[in-house]
Amino acid sequence: MTERVHAPAASAQHSTAVQKELDALAEANSYLRRQLMEVERMAATANHLAYHDALTGLPNRRLLLDRLNQAIAQASRQKKRVALVFFDVDGFKVINDKLGHTNGDKLLQGVAQRLSSCLRAADTACRYGGDEFIVLLPEVEGERSAAVVEQKIRARLAAPYLVDGTMITVTLSIGTAVYPVDARDHHELIRLADAAMYSVKTNGGGAPSVVVPTDTTARMAVD
Repeated sequence: MTERVHAPAASAQHSTAVQKELDALAEANSYLRRQLMEVERMAATANHLAYHDALTGLPNRRLLLDRLNQAIAQASRQKKRVALVFFDVDGFKVINDKLGHTNGDKLLQGVAQRLSSCLRAADTACRYGGDEFIVLLPEVEGERSAAVVEQKIRARLAAPYLVDGTMITVTLSIGTAVYPVDARDHHELIRLADAAMYSVKTNGGGAPSVVVPTDTTARMAVD
């Protein structure tokens, strides 16, 4: 009779213990899921940083070369052309010296934002280094198509930038090379586009960058 009285109590205690174990396992499972999500987030961030420029968020050299090799391989199979538009900001050192490197960085971020907004989805804009940028144009018709893109980039980036209360108008030195017309591989294509850009720069480039002080109450921004 005594055993019958204690049996329900023992069963209840057992159920409570089992429930506690289940709750602990559920909590541990939830914690592990959160940890896994954090690891995946960190891995995604690391992967992004490996292929993108930390300042502008644009693809870096590594990603550019990967996409350029793919574009050249596809163009070779399909008998098409690939263009590289290589440019830098005229007088950028003067801007850095006058406004400081922090505001120079803000200007580069503004350039990158505008550059991205005026390209096709298939194109790749890369910050190659410093104030140098490269635009990869896969499957172009030829030099004329690349020239149209050049003019589009010039026009989009020509509007003044407001940086820390100062209006900055920039011009660009641009050089273009086309595969397979000018080069047969990505190394030569980049070298020739770079050389074309420096040829333009040594011949005067665009007009000097203009730095125009504005009302000191103007908000800090880059358009």
